[in-house]
Amino acid sequence: MYCETITRTVEVDFTHKKQIGDGGEFARVRLRLEPLPSGAGLQFANELPDNNLIRAEWIRGIQEGIQQASKTGVVAGHPVVDLRVTLLSGTYHDSDSNWRTFSLAAQGAFWDGMRKAGAKILLR
Repeated sequence: MYCETITRTVEVDFTHKKQIGDGGEFARVRLRLEPLPSGAGLQFANELPDNNLIRAEWIRGIQEGIQQASKTGVVAGHPVVDLRVTLLSGTYHDSDSNWRTFSLAAQGAFWDGMRKAGAKILLR
């Protein structure tokens, strides 16, 4: 079975924004991706500062977005393993942010981070 992982630690800042009529969609996340030893799986850590007001439901959206994105890596579309994704910060708009926008921002940040972190294929 083939999998994908990363070779170095990176931090990425990704913004999902889309204008829809009078409203829109907005979420910004900053993540750190770091390689882990073989067999460690995919881990999530939350290091948001105490003054960050990201709602718990949006953090769950970020986790879900990472889980979804990890199903298809950036090298050849194989599942991603053996890395930790740490949530460092997030930004929202009162009317344009929700669970879905944070999930989409997390997916974009994950894939961007994979490309920057020296993604490679593993044979397991």
